[in-house]
Amino acid sequence: MKQLTACLARMKLLDARIRQASESELEAVMQELVFPGVLNPFKLGLPLVLSMLCTLCSFAMPQPALWMGIFYLAGWPGHAVFAGIVPGVLLFCLVLFTLGSLTARGYWLALRGYLILLRCVAVLATGYLLFMLAQLFLGHALHPLFVAMSVAGVAFSALSFTSLNTPGFERAVNGFLHNRAWRKAWLLRRQQTQKSRS
Repeated sequence: MKQLTACLARMKLLDARIRQASESELEAVMQELVFPGVLNPFKLGLPLVLSMLCTLCSFAMPQPALWMGIFYLAGWPGHAVFAGIVPGVLLFCLVLFTLGSLTARGYWLALRGYLILLRCVAVLATGYLLFMLAQLFLGHALHPLFVAMSVAGVAFSALSFTSLNTPGFERAVNGFLHNRAWRKAWLLRRQQTQKSRS
């Protein structure tokens, strides 16, 4: 994870520079983040999109067993378990999409928040896998689907981290920051033009 840690630290520094930069300083930042060849926004966002999809899948794997346990302990009817699963997944999607969108707009705090969320999901997936293994060790009869889902949850979390710890994601972060600096420079130029006209 050294590459991801270094990428996060560099993004923090550039985030602070962009926040405080004048138009000329923003031009210097954009020169540092220049791209070889043509910038393809679809290809650029692939590592982040893949990571987000894997994070969502990893989060979804333990949800049926988790909510079945909650409904059982609360004495609620088991057939209504989707009343817990669906709102939980939708709320998670909202948080995930917000953090991913702000990361793609070049905000360091959003990427940091996304990594915290990813770690929490990885802990949940690992805990679910350990619980399933403990149940098997104690001789409980488990549905094979739940065991497979617990393994898949950990695999999706690992894949999510792996897709971020790549040169492709480092280039994507450069692109996110470059676009953010360009947007701010454009706004500063527009404000300057409006002032000169008035």
